[in-house]
Amino acid sequence: MRWFERLKSWWSKNYDAAKNDRLRGNWQPVGKLSAEDTDRPYRSTLLYRARDLERNNDIVESAIGGIIRNSIGANGIIPQAHATRANGKPNEKINDAIEELWREWSRPEHCDASGAQSFAEIQSMILRRRIVDGEIFVRKIYRRGEKFPLKLQVFEPDQLDMIKQGPRIYEGIEVDEYLRPVAYYFLPDVFESSGITGKSIRVPASEVIHLFNKKRPSQIHGLSELAIIMNRLKDTGEFLDAELVAARIAACFALFVTKANPSGFMGTGRSDFETDSNGNSLKTIEPGMIEILAPGESIIEAKPNHPNTGASEFVGLQQRLSAAGLGQSYEMLSRDLSKVSYSSVRQGHLEDRKAFEMFQRYLVTHLCVPVWEAFLTSSVLAGLIKIPDFERNKGRYIGARWITPGWQWVDPLKEVNASTQALLIGASTLEEICGQKGLDWQEVLRQRARELEYAAALGINLNTEPGKEVNDVEDEPEEEQGQT
Repeated sequence: MRWFERLKSWWSKNYDAAKNDRLRGNWQPVGKLSAEDTDRPYRSTLLYRARDLERNNDIVESAIGGIIRNSIGANGIIPQAHATRANGKPNEKINDAIEELWREWSRPEHCDASGAQSFAEIQSMILRRRIVDGEIFVRKIYRRGEKFPLKLQVFEPDQLDMIKQGPRIYEGIEVDEYLRPVAYYFLPDVFESSGITGKSIRVPASEVIHLFNKKRPSQIHGLSELAIIMNRLKDTGEFLDAELVAARIAACFALFVTKANPSGFMGTGRSDFETDSNGNSLKTIEPGMIEILAPGESIIEAKPNHPNTGASEFVGLQQRLSAAGLGQSYEMLSRDLSKVSYSSVRQGHLEDRKAFEMFQRYLVTHLCVPVWEAFLTSSVLAGLIKIPDFERNKGRYIGARWITPGWQWVDPLKEVNASTQALLIGASTLEEICGQKGLDWQEVLRQRARELEYAAALGINLNTEPGKEVNDVEDEPEEEQGQT
């Protein structure tokens, strides 16, 4: 067996992380399980714990709020219609009509089946629920007799019939041999807590948009994205609660009175202290008071060690690790900019923007585009917009560019000058520059033309010379004395 021992020793040196020594002997993860087998026993527990943190943990709310503000913003992700003519040039007339129709449909009374949220607000809720719950479902429904037939109905994962099982049915989701969803089984009553009654309805997958972060090929359901930092957030919250209680207790004590002979022999000490219900002495101090101590008594000043001076550093470390787990910077999560410079905060913002852009791209691909196509198709069929050859040339009319919320610059002057130079040498485009601020470049040009026309009518000449930096504008030469 000596050869086996040598082989075993040789194997153990390849990867330290694979050793089963005394330091890692208790690290024995279960392997060869699909994503569903791995997640199914814990999905509900993680879901309810994540919602509890969302309700009660301010660090979680700060992280989620930062993602939503930067990914969705106040106006949401907005489409710019891109219908073209047969020669490939934009059909501005149809584009303007489609965009005007979309703006009207996006109002709560038209797009939301419950009539409560605009499309931008639905985007925010969907992103929040994807992060906290792990998954969210949007059903496209059509109602007759209304101006806009398309409505969006949002389902939470709780509304899936989790006990619905069968061939290729996994907790309410039916899939084919490629794990492609075929149908979803929803409980029609939003307040129904289980599928025991057998009243779930089967909804074809073509009507449902299922949004979740798929990390493994065998994954069918989503899992809360807070799972990786859940314990850390819970422990940090409990640590802060404990520190607060300890500080409140410590603040109740100012001085301690000690007695040399508390038993009563050789001087009994004072007996006029107030007492509580258990007979324990109570005493308070007031400004300017003079108190005469009894023989054998002395005063010791209370020196509480709370609030803990190291609490801030500990909580800051937990926030850094939590931010890293969610793909954010510490400054973005904590909003603490006390230790940053211009370069460091700009670099941090650039990294954060990459994470936000991933959320934006996901929503555009998996939510906005399917909803846009359903909206435009239903609007044409309902006669809200006249496109005679829509069915024959659908590809020419269904296109859209999606304008995502932009970000404010850290140093506007530097960024404007850099964008101007990039535009002049052809390294960037007006569409890209405006898109970084969440603006429609065509609307910017139209608005600028209106301003120039109005200024000219008033006899005002606006300086529109390109390539001249703001800080390079030269002053007009002063007139010589006596010159009129």
